[in-house]
Amino acid sequence: MVYAVTYEQWDALTNLFLNSNSRLVARDEFSVFVKTSSPLQGQAISYSITNKTIPTELFSSVQSSECQEWVSLAPKPPYFLTAVLLVRIYEKDKAKLTTAEMKMWLQYLRYAGIEHVYIYDAFVDQNESQLPHLREFLKDGYVTYVDWHVHNPYTISGTQVTAYQNCIDLYKYESRWQAAIDIDEYPFSPVDQSPGFLKRYIQQYEMECPKVSEISMENFLFLGQPAEKELMIERISRRTANRSNDLSKPIYKPHDVYKASVHHNPLRKGYMAFAPEQKLRLNHYWGARLQNWGPDTEETLKWTVPDDTMLPIVGAFRKCERFVRRYFQ
Repeated sequence: MVYAVTYEQWDALTNLFLNSNSRLVARDEFSVFVKTSSPLQGQAISYSITNKTIPTELFSSVQSSECQEWVSLAPKPPYFLTAVLLVRIYEKDKAKLTTAEMKMWLQYLRYAGIEHVYIYDAFVDQNESQLPHLREFLKDGYVTYVDWHVHNPYTISGTQVTAYQNCIDLYKYESRWQAAIDIDEYPFSPVDQSPGFLKRYIQQYEMECPKVSEISMENFLFLGQPAEKELMIERISRRTANRSNDLSKPIYKPHDVYKASVHHNPLRKGYMAFAPEQKLRLNHYWGARLQNWGPDTEETLKWTVPDDTMLPIVGAFRKCERFVRRYFQ
């Protein structure tokens, strides 16, 4: 049986549909089409039921259980893996990183298996504050928000490093592992693009190397003029052939850190190791920064190689779009 409901009805009845072994099979400009194995009871029975043919081009076989596995990931502490972000979103940013980019980055971290994110908001003007835009993430417990605006004007040591240190000081016992990364930096595994890939990798690494307290991800720059696409991870599809520089980013055990830093933390115990780039790396979406935000140049193309290995994750986001969307309201 196929129910045709409006988007408003779909949002209001999401839990009912999820609990009825239903799946979203298609959508158009006006309706969501949901297939169920048996009639829905209660308030949904008054909504229209249709046997109309669903156009092939609208077909999108989304299993609700597949999406809910990661879209709403928000366990209670203690966490195995968290992240900390120091951010300022502002209108004149040449990289054009917006609130939407931050939200999509948060959902990507969920997909990767990161269970909680501590956001330090270093806004300058009050209208730059991200607090009003994070209500869905705050409501389900995925984000801890920290107003960090008093630490401006920005410096690496006075704003960014102090945020990381504050997070360690206050929350180190909530996380076994923590990543300190920016909203244009995406942990990526060339050999595993399934939900939870980063958490699985850290769990396996810890089993094999229990004395490691920090794992560094090599930095691969994604460069060039972004395409007109919604997701950061599909806008730029060329990267440096090898690691770009020594500016790797760490995933560390907070309680083993002696003093916070940006790229490598001095440790009080254990040692640092680099993740093999064939298994884990950092996709750093710099875009057109090296060409002064202009069009692609011969030099940019010479430095880079095509890379579409993010497409499986883009596909997962597309399949779960209706579930992801509630965080963008």
